[in-house]
Amino acid sequence: MLILRSRSFSTEIAVPYLSEIAQSDQLGSLPAFAPEHLAATARFFLDLVTLSFTFRALFVVNPETLHAEVGPEVARSVAFFLAACRHSSVG
Repeated sequence: MLILRSRSFSTEIAVPYLSEIAQSDQLGSLPAFAPEHLAATARFFLDLVTLSFTFRALFVVNPETLHAEVGPEVARSVAFFLAACRHSSVG
């Protein structure tokens, strides 16, 4: 139950940030960033970009190793996420 609430809470936090970014960029014209799809888009973003690091930080990798990987991995994940948003008809 706690995990579901955490997931919901993190999505609620991410939605305004993605909305702000979409309004200041050409992303706002993409269906994935339409208001009715924004919560799903935020959840996909969090799952793709942050979830693997969260689990690795909690269970596997030492902090120094993980820290060195964050920048390149986030850049790849965000690029992949944005490409998927550009080629998707729904969020």
